[in-house]
Amino acid sequence: MNVEAKEAVSVRQYAVGDMAGVVALWNKVMVRDGISERDFMVKVLADWNFSPEGCYVAVAPALSPEGAEEKVVGFMLGIVRLNPLEGIGLQEELGWITMFFVDEAYQRQGIGGMLLEKVMGYMQRMNRKVVNVSTYVPNYFIAGVDIDAYMSGHAFLKKHGFSKREGGDVVGMGNELQDMVMPEEAKAKVETLKAKGIELRIFEAKYAYSLLRFLREEFAGDWANVIVDKIKHGTDDEIIVAVTSGSDGNEEVLGYVQWNGSHFGPFGVSEKLRGEGIGSILFWKVVERMKMAGEHFIWLAWTGGAAARFYAEKGGLHEVRKHEVMVKEL
Repeated sequence: MNVEAKEAVSVRQYAVGDMAGVVALWNKVMVRDGISERDFMVKVLADWNFSPEGCYVAVAPALSPEGAEEKVVGFMLGIVRLNPLEGIGLQEELGWITMFFVDEAYQRQGIGGMLLEKVMGYMQRMNRKVVNVSTYVPNYFIAGVDIDAYMSGHAFLKKHGFSKREGGDVVGMGNELQDMVMPEEAKAKVETLKAKGIELRIFEAKYAYSLLRFLREEFAGDWANVIVDKIKHGTDDEIIVAVTSGSDGNEEVLGYVQWNGSHFGPFGVSEKLRGEGIGSILFWKVVERMKMAGEHFIWLAWTGGAAARFYAEKGGLHEVRKHEVMVKEL
């Protein structure tokens, strides 16, 4: 790339008409993490926390038969909470960079630094003290920086003062479904729990109130909102609940798991029932349901620590991606 072309690149806020160019470049550069224009609209533009003041594109002139037009050559999305997350709030000190990339032909020209300067300026104006790449919910795209697929992005962040967050190793896991069969010990556990009055059921409307109350009381964040969205979109048959009869005779939800196509999770069990083995049989029930639905692979994007060991030891999942959550203090 010549000096004149480099000097012609400019960085500005995201504007009407940028979506097609951004999505096309996203799919060209982020080879493991493609996106459709619809998903960009839903997860970026329709995010309640989106602001063009935190979203920047790098553009260069591009000649066309109609004359000079802009070509998108870079993108960076910065997010701060403008609306509180249920049970957590605004997280006033935190900001997130959830996606960034530069066209390979324009890399190592300082364009990434220009984008970062704009986004970090937004973080400072919003009085953020810590910026993460990228643990933002609900609309994260990658659990962190994929250090195998995007080594240049990892090096870029380190160059600009980001470091791995303490405990910031996260992995994606998965497995082929065809040979996954519920083990005998899990089958026995199903019967043991049934004898204690705990059963697994496919979600029905009658469980909606109890499930949402359970999630709001025990799992602060966006889990309840995800369930609300599944109910609204008619995919609530991809939810399994663990229920027990209360003293009033009504069934109470004390655990749940969900999936979406081949994607598994999240799932959770009430603190008062942990250690009963409910998590294991919830997992295997999902495996059964996914196989019945014709899925061939099961995966989850983001886990680590004890949870990763559980999936490996109890479910036979293996690591398919490795990420680092990067952080910088302002």
